[in-house]
Amino acid sequence: MTDGNDRFEARARAVFNEGVERISGSMRSRLTQARYAAVAELGKPTAWRSPWVPATAVAALAVLAVTLWLQPGGVGEGPVMAPAVAALVDDFDLLAADEDLDLLHEDPEFYAWAAQAGAGNGIG
Repeated sequence: MTDGNDRFEARARAVFNEGVERISGSMRSRLTQARYAAVAELGKPTAWRSPWVPATAVAALAVLAVTLWLQPGGVGEGPVMAPAVAALVDDFDLLAADEDLDLLHEDPEFYAWAAQAGAGNGIG
């Protein structure tokens, strides 16, 4: 297996060197200039390596902390939810509980009255 790899490597090197020899001098010069320009760009600071990035991150976190602190309900009082979302969460908690929800047997008169009252005003 190593002998096959050595032959493949030698053939690849020969083809590469032949291709390099066919490149004109002006093209070699342009490629060399492009390589030096790319290496020079590596030394320049970019936006992510700028010294302002840590300061900007700290300022953004400070703004977020102040916003969370001053919002209605405060930070220590739990998440603030819209009333509709809170009602849905409460309904889901009620359905997820393992309690017996057969309420009709507990107070059938109330549910009969509620159904009749709802039918009278177009609600139910």
